[in-house]
Amino acid sequence: MFRDITAFQKVYETRSITRAAKELYVTQPTVSIQIKKLEKELGVQLFKRNGNKQLIPTENANRFYRDSQLVLNSWENSLNHLVKKHKSNRIKCVIGASPTTASHVLPPLMQSLKRYLDYFDFQLVTGDSEKILEEIIKREIDFGIIEKPIVTHEIEQISFATDEMVLAGDSDNPEWIVGKPGSTQREYTDKYFNEHHLRPTKIIKVNDNDLIIKLISRNIGKAIISKRSITNSLLPYQQLTNDFCNEFYLINPKLPNSNEIQKLIQLVKTLLPQLRF
Repeated sequence: MFRDITAFQKVYETRSITRAAKELYVTQPTVSIQIKKLEKELGVQLFKRNGNKQLIPTENANRFYRDSQLVLNSWENSLNHLVKKHKSNRIKCVIGASPTTASHVLPPLMQSLKRYLDYFDFQLVTGDSEKILEEIIKREIDFGIIEKPIVTHEIEQISFATDEMVLAGDSDNPEWIVGKPGSTQREYTDKYFNEHHLRPTKIIKVNDNDLIIKLISRNIGKAIISKRSITNSLLPYQQLTNDFCNEFYLINPKLPNSNEIQKLIQLVKTLLPQLRF
């Protein structure tokens, strides 16, 4: 039953039998059989197909997905308690962060969490805000610190800090440095171009925020970047309008993976506004 529910959750999250099978390391027929078996046991249809062969969850699937999280969380809590009795009290906790928050927020946060190293095995991963959100929904990450607001009924989010964006580098430099599509840096750069009706002919595309700073420090191009990134440098910059202020968010599942993780998340919610970064 638990394997069937796990298969259902993967299909629900990916909207695909193929992707679910790949992530679960099983064959597509196996996942299809598990879904059909679950539908038979529940007596309801869980998915429909649209014209592009993408699976569309039914209302029954939406309700069951929320309920299934409770079921699996309860099961994982039971397993954790057994592991505690027979092995150790250490609990795995995966924290995800987008590039800017990884550089500025994670170090002071982990310093504040040092006293919990005896209880948790922390794993820190980085990625774009969308990637962190995706991994949290898939239950691969326990909570994340990102730079973009999200809208989904499965996730809680709180804003805990403001991040000012500035135009860094020599303003007369004709070269612009832009980040990869989907990044916060790229979004604010495109916003700046649109507001100022710019169509630059000299552009350097970079997929790493630290590299952007290093290029600007060598007088190579200019870029819209987080002011925090150049606070301790001598790089020239221009302040922008209030529209170029970004927020940092803590996001986590409404139903954390365990009671211990839930308590840790509540602690982090208290710590984040107090951090100096």
